[in-house]
Amino acid sequence: MRCGTVTQLSKVSRTWTKPVLAALFALTVMPVTGLAQDVDYQVYTEPPRLLLNQRRLRLLKRERERESLRWQQFDSLMRGKARMSEPGFALALWGTITAKIEPCRDAGEWSLKSANVNDPRDLRQMALVYDWCQTSMDESRTSMVARKLTAVLKNRPTETLAIRSHLFAALAVADLESQPAQDFIKYVAETWWKSKIMPQLLAGQNPFPKREDLYAMLEILHSIRDNTRTDIREGAGKWFEELAPMQLLSYYPQPWPAAENEYRIPAYIGKGDPSMQEAAYSRAAEMALVAYDGNAQPHQFLQGWILQDRFLMRGDFGITYELLWANPYQPGLSFTYMPDLFHARGQLLTRSSWDEDATWFGFWNGQAQVFTKGQRATVRLDAKPGPVTLGPVKVFFASAGLRLESGWLPPPEEGTKPVGQVAFLVGLEPSARYDVEIDGEEMFEAQADSGGILELKFAPDHKAGVRVHKAL
Repeated sequence: MRCGTVTQLSKVSRTWTKPVLAALFALTVMPVTGLAQDVDYQVYTEPPRLLLNQRRLRLLKRERERESLRWQQFDSLMRGKARMSEPGFALALWGTITAKIEPCRDAGEWSLKSANVNDPRDLRQMALVYDWCQTSMDESRTSMVARKLTAVLKNRPTETLAIRSHLFAALAVADLESQPAQDFIKYVAETWWKSKIMPQLLAGQNPFPKREDLYAMLEILHSIRDNTRTDIREGAGKWFEELAPMQLLSYYPQPWPAAENEYRIPAYIGKGDPSMQEAAYSRAAEMALVAYDGNAQPHQFLQGWILQDRFLMRGDFGITYELLWANPYQPGLSFTYMPDLFHARGQLLTRSSWDEDATWFGFWNGQAQVFTKGQRATVRLDAKPGPVTLGPVKVFFASAGLRLESGWLPPPEEGTKPVGQVAFLVGLEPSARYDVEIDGEEMFEAQADSGGILELKFAPDHKAGVRVHKAL
């Protein structure tokens, strides 16, 4: 709980602050080869080179040998000829792990008869089929799939899904079309990433608002690093150090009970039920992030979050990603010791505890939501809403006035550590400077962040009136 025993950290010290995150990632976001160096983007690796590096392939074969829960579920669906959402992907993975020819031949048949090369999701599967199964398919099918993949290398897409899928095609046929493949990899790393994506990351923006795009980006990172020893994250360490905590705190506290398993639901705007596919891509992205860098402490919290079998994706869509990325041998840390407050990138995400009946508050892109007692509700900023209290965190809304008070916490119980208070004033002018007057204290100036959020911290026993007004 938030105000727990002496062994737990205070709310203020458990906040994901910039210095803490920078220290955690200083030794972990180290590029294998930086983009500043001269990189030829030549592919020297042997197939399979897409996602299934030798270490991961050994892990998957081990999962089969020990008949793990994930393998049993996946194998059961494949043996039962279930209608898989991504048949090429599933058949190719099954054939590669089992070293059976028939699944790969079926995957090749799907690639030629059912796949649409202009659909980025189908193109991704075709590239995986060719890369993983080319030694199991007959020469005729292999050549025909290769021609389809080669034909797209002249394209220069700009959307994340298409970039990922065309990159997969380039890597898959790199042995046949060395120069076109090399040119496309260079386009991805130096034109698309460096010129389009990096400026957004450096500005604290999110170029991947959809969880499917986020997952595709991680597939791009994996495939480029695995095959060119280039880590294109260089220079964007701050954005990536914030990704794991932002991901964890972007979920509503209460899981969604679907037919196949429970899902954690990412916060979303709009009416209606949540998208289970977005929830599945979100979990897949988390597993891929841990697989990319399992040493960073935020990723160890993420691993502790992942390793709960009740959220194991068992359906015809999620199980293939679950088997591909999950590593039950990777140690993790209990996420309940992770900070439950995230304030960065012009957004605020916080919850009253890590319990599933907790209250959650989110403010992003000018939108405010509260989730409590199993219900989510939009907070209308123009309606001058009252403050939202989440233990030592209290959110005030600028439209209701620029006056607030500290001292909302009750005295700590005997034997517990006092917890600092954190007040947030949301709905201010983005990046504007404000004068803050606290009763009995000297006035000081503070700046709202890019989302119009002002953060004020107070000692546990602080009780005073606070007035905020825009600096002249």
